[in-house]
Amino acid sequence: MWRNTAQYKKYSRALSQVIKQAKNSECVSDLDNIAVNDRLHGFLVKKIKDIDEFRIRAIYLEHEKTKAEYLHLYRDDSNNLFSVNFRTTPKDSTGKPHILEHTVLCGSEMFPVRDPFFKMLNRSLATFMNAMTGSDYTIYPFSTQNYSDYINLQKIYLDAVFNPQLAKTDFMQEGWRLENEDVNDIKSKLIIKGVVYNEMKGVFAENENIFCQKLQNSILPDHTYGVVSGGDPKDIPNLTWEGLKQFHKEHYHPSNCRCLSYGNFPLLPSLEYINEEYFSKYAYSQPSNTVVPKQKRWSEPIKEHISCRYNSMEEPIEKQNYIAISLLLSDCTDVYETFLMQFLTDLLLKGCNSAFYKSLIEPNFSSGFTPSAGLDTQSRDTVFTISLKGLKKEDFEKVEDIFNKTIDEVIENGFAPDHIESVLHSVEIALKHETRNFGLNLLFHLSPLWNHSTDVISGLEVNKVIDRLKNELKSNPHYLQEVVKKYFKENKHKLVLTMSPDKEYESKQEKTEAELLKNKTRGLGDKDKKEIYENGLKLKELQEATQNTNLLPTLVMDDISCDIEKVSKVIVSINNVHTQINKVNSNGIVYFKSILNTTELSQEQQMLLPLFCYIINKLGTDQLNYKEFESLMNRKTAGLNFMAHIAESLYHLHTYEPGVYISSHCLEKNVENMWDLWQQVFTISKLADVDRFKMLVQLYMANLTHGIADSGHVYAMQAASSLVSASSYQVELLSGLQHIAYMKGLIQTSNYSAMLEGILDIARTLFDKRKMRVAINTSPENQSAILRTYENFTSHLPSNANTLSPENSYITGKTWTSSDSVNCQHHVINIPVNFCSKAVLTSPFATPDHASLRILARFLSSKYLHPELREKRGAYGAGARLSSDGVLAFYSYRDPNGAETLDVFDGSYDWFKKEFKNATDQDLLEAKLGVFQSVDAPIPPSSKGFDEFSRRLTPALLQRHRADIMAVKKSDLENVVEKYLGEDNTFNCGKVILGSKNEKVDMSARKDEIWTVVDSA
Repeated sequence: MWRNTAQYKKYSRALSQVIKQAKNSECVSDLDNIAVNDRLHGFLVKKIKDIDEFRIRAIYLEHEKTKAEYLHLYRDDSNNLFSVNFRTTPKDSTGKPHILEHTVLCGSEMFPVRDPFFKMLNRSLATFMNAMTGSDYTIYPFSTQNYSDYINLQKIYLDAVFNPQLAKTDFMQEGWRLENEDVNDIKSKLIIKGVVYNEMKGVFAENENIFCQKLQNSILPDHTYGVVSGGDPKDIPNLTWEGLKQFHKEHYHPSNCRCLSYGNFPLLPSLEYINEEYFSKYAYSQPSNTVVPKQKRWSEPIKEHISCRYNSMEEPIEKQNYIAISLLLSDCTDVYETFLMQFLTDLLLKGCNSAFYKSLIEPNFSSGFTPSAGLDTQSRDTVFTISLKGLKKEDFEKVEDIFNKTIDEVIENGFAPDHIESVLHSVEIALKHETRNFGLNLLFHLSPLWNHSTDVISGLEVNKVIDRLKNELKSNPHYLQEVVKKYFKENKHKLVLTMSPDKEYESKQEKTEAELLKNKTRGLGDKDKKEIYENGLKLKELQEATQNTNLLPTLVMDDISCDIEKVSKVIVSINNVHTQINKVNSNGIVYFKSILNTTELSQEQQMLLPLFCYIINKLGTDQLNYKEFESLMNRKTAGLNFMAHIAESLYHLHTYEPGVYISSHCLEKNVENMWDLWQQVFTISKLADVDRFKMLVQLYMANLTHGIADSGHVYAMQAASSLVSASSYQVELLSGLQHIAYMKGLIQTSNYSAMLEGILDIARTLFDKRKMRVAINTSPENQSAILRTYENFTSHLPSNANTLSPENSYITGKTWTSSDSVNCQHHVINIPVNFCSKAVLTSPFATPDHASLRILARFLSSKYLHPELREKRGAYGAGARLSSDGVLAFYSYRDPNGAETLDVFDGSYDWFKKEFKNATDQDLLEAKLGVFQSVDAPIPPSSKGFDEFSRRLTPALLQRHRADIMAVKKSDLENVVEKYLGEDNTFNCGKVILGSKNEKVDMSARKDEIWTVVDSA
């Protein structure tokens, strides 16, 4: 998987990711007797440090023979992580590190099985398994709560990276190849295929990714950041198999390796295994060719302009322009300076009280900041970016002027004390808030620093840099202004990048692709074409060959607990509010969640709920204007959140509970402030700022359409599911393509004053404590005091005696009757790949068939859909998912095909009937293990008890479902396949393709299907 900087910017923000959690447990382990300079299985202990803010003991080691680095982070966390990291620095855009990342996972010396990585997904209880290519590093992380699983996956990963087979056929499959369009017909035309090739075409289908990539290439042009590490589709076909193997030889060596382990599993067995099996067999090799130098600084700013595709789902073409102003800042190895840059970035950008929000967003001449805006710490030199989208070309110069004036004003006036306090508070609360993937977030945070520095432990010492910052602020009131002047005013390494849509962009790309194909096929004789044809047949034969998966390690059913994890809770009524109190180790934080029933809202009001949820906490209250309200909110809480909520019935098809889900959390000392903020929101009686409302609506619309090309499979599945299920149809109306279309029509025809009044009407109807049910997660020791404040809070909330009881809140929507044709949709957007889905209505969660269907979805994904659509046909991803309301959704992701993919979906029944008779007990076990990966995913304290609260999924029902999964037999799968996918159910489905108009999605010849073309233009 290629890690785009903008997509993963959240991992590069020290304030918002690393400082996430610390349990109330002492940092003690069997490692306490290890000391600096100890020699452990070929490793020398170089540094030991207790990181109190995270309850971590960090042990940094170096392999004496190869100089490989190892960091062990002991913490009392059962979700253990291991990762192998390499610094990978390509000098061209052929995608060497990315294609290598894919190819090493296709088989190794110890595990000579095609695609052991994907096969292990079903032989493991991993809570995370992946591999990622960044701009200058490649990482191979996994996490699991099972020690046997940990050992198994560690063996798979280590042998994959150090002893990969790197077969030419794997390079052809994962990278690129020339192949006949019909692999069985030598006379069919030659085309370019390949998983990474199609993946990167999909990546650059999103304009934001084009913009972000060019931004990095331009501001850091001199070394590896000046190329596309993931691979540019026009350059990928220039990579050779020999070049790939050479890149592995140069970069995948222990001397260029960094290993990280995290959690409470023992360290010494890992050190012993890694040394004996791998590192001891290598000599030291100077990795100087991978070192990334600091970027040479410019003496003058630079301006560049590029083109992108016109997005028919967004604003008129004249308002689809982008601008970014980027500055090269500090060396990422300077931990304090990086922290300071992040702190300043938050002060300048975060929230409506920040300087750039006031100067660039409030004037409402754009659609807001892009995901590129912020601080990027993923490269050797950190980069600050202000970037806007949805503006006119003539506003480019205005943005530059505003940028310069804003910096001047900050230098002159500084930052408001309340604003500084709010950013510091975000650090304090983030230190205590626990997430389920803490080890993974640590890895993502530390990797850029560790890639360029051996002092990786310093990246964990957050309290140290906070204390230094506080001392600087105390001793010098103008400290921040001086830093802003240095980095933002006097800095000459400044890039202004602009981007504009071109309606001919797509045709130009197609022309470039055609020219590339022409160059690759020019001069091919009959002998060459025959070789290409035979290579295609050979690859197909290998893809279809039965693999000896017995060579791979696996867990067994005994590794799975028969019982669910119990949550200590009580359910009470407090001031007529149904309240679930979950007793957890909350580490000094109070978590508040509530669902407000919306059955009394009109259909028009229901359609407005997503917009209501986006803006209601951004308009101020009767007591405070929006800036004052946000300032108080950020100083006392982690934010007040709203979301449209649909809870599908666990018992009945087409039945659901509509609502609004609200949540917040705060430090225990601030709980009364949190209740007061909610009280203010619940008692809003007037909304009069139409100009701000209009601006927020436009920001909302920009957010709606962003990222469709990156998450198209989700939209396709949602749309397909809406064709067969009433509950899924409601989800589609509130968050899918239909919601986007509805909002586009609404803002073209509506009066903003009237819309704002409609928002207020929703608030008046919705904010009623009799519509509420509440969950509070808090530590037992302070529960009584917190509940007293909660009781006072609920006593002052508005109440209507005629309100419908939340216990009687489910709606049954329209049902679909059988017909002699399938309802299908083609949503047309101008992207170079497709996202396909087929949805079949089956059986909801609490019914006997659901467990079997869940295992069937996993079985079809791994045994049929993945090999057919990814390996053979080049889609980046494919599978099947079962929702709790009983919709079985097939999907493909970044798919070069359309109609052919639907045929593969339709072929599931015939394939199953033909192949399942050969399925083994191990195959069934693997499907169950795959299901239990999600069933047993770690749950952080903030989310314990949430399934019961939000979906009424009781412990008894969950325990029964767990037993049902464990008891599923092969005959059960045969029964549900016949019942739901058999010939009698042919028309009980919906199909959707999301993509452009082309020959791959020509539906004119398809039988028994009624296609509706929905053109987003």
